[in-house]
Amino acid sequence: MKVYIWGTGVLTSEYLELGELDNEDILGFIETQKRREIFRGKKVYEPEELAGRKDYDYILVCVYSCGKEIYDTCRQIGIDTDKLILADNWEWIDGTSMKNTLRNCCRKINENSIDIKNVFPKLYSLCSAKVDIQAGRYIVVSCNGYDLCEKDALILKDAYSKKEYQTDYFRYRTFELMANEIINMGVNGEVAELGVFRGTFSKMMNDKFQDKKLYLFDTFESFDLDEFQKELKLGRCSDNFLTTFKNTTEEYVLSIMPYPDKCVVKKGLFPDTVDGLDDETFAFVSIDVDFEKSILEGLRYFYPRLNKGGAIFVHDYNNRFLEGVKSAVAAYENEIGNKMMKVPLADEGGTLVIIK
Repeated sequence: MKVYIWGTGVLTSEYLELGELDNEDILGFIETQKRREIFRGKKVYEPEELAGRKDYDYILVCVYSCGKEIYDTCRQIGIDTDKLILADNWEWIDGTSMKNTLRNCCRKINENSIDIKNVFPKLYSLCSAKVDIQAGRYIVVSCNGYDLCEKDALILKDAYSKKEYQTDYFRYRTFELMANEIINMGVNGEVAELGVFRGTFSKMMNDKFQDKKLYLFDTFESFDLDEFQKELKLGRCSDNFLTTFKNTTEEYVLSIMPYPDKCVVKKGLFPDTVDGLDDETFAFVSIDVDFEKSILEGLRYFYPRLNKGGAIFVHDYNNRFLEGVKSAVAAYENEIGNKMMKVPLADEGGTLVIIK
């Protein structure tokens, strides 16, 4: 097994101390910005020096927070990305994954992946532990009163201790605080999510608004093909978006709901699925459909039906990779000739809170 190791920092040193690799297995090290000639007795290369080379089996990228950038660099300069093993591709900042590796720590890019757990078990264990620590840090922070959590806060319960909730703590905790205000004010109306996917956000909505109907608007089959292709041509999404969001069913979503009897599934393309809701109003709505046309349709339908004191969460408003979301909000304000009351959040997706 011949490898190059990308990175000369703490993670690389920790991995090498585990003794998984023999010295002769390591052909050298790579630094994105080369700072030295030799590291641990081996030559340090600039990325460009490996372009086109075939003398290795894998490149172990032992760098956190830069996996997507390193992957893009390799594609641009001609390094075989099928041979990359990234320590941090369990979650990338733009929400994309390569060949369904999203949220799977220490995986090979190619879909015909080797079993990292068996080939590099110590690297896998090290990286997985780091990820667990990252999620655990958020749990410890919240449980120790980061925002004076009430004792019965959902975010403190075991059901919401998973990475998807804790690493996007500010989105879910802000929702819970907003829901508290809506409940305390006695805002009338039901709740809804447009863009359910696998029900992560819907689950907390259902748990918090136990006495309200929860309308679940989604195709449960990914995006409309024409809208996806339009956004793809505009460079507003990655080419794997369509397949990634097919990984859901309405049966799965209902299976994770705390109160499934309060859920009403509205399957199909929105707004074609609003039949029968002519008299319905809403206290809270989540809009998470990524693309401009669908966001705009969501605002057209839900904002006029939002009761005073209610709120709409528009996900990805300040996500620099999904620029159609912000365009949709601006277009809707132009249509109504008025600026809505908006509060942007500094959460993972750049959520926008709209208050009535």
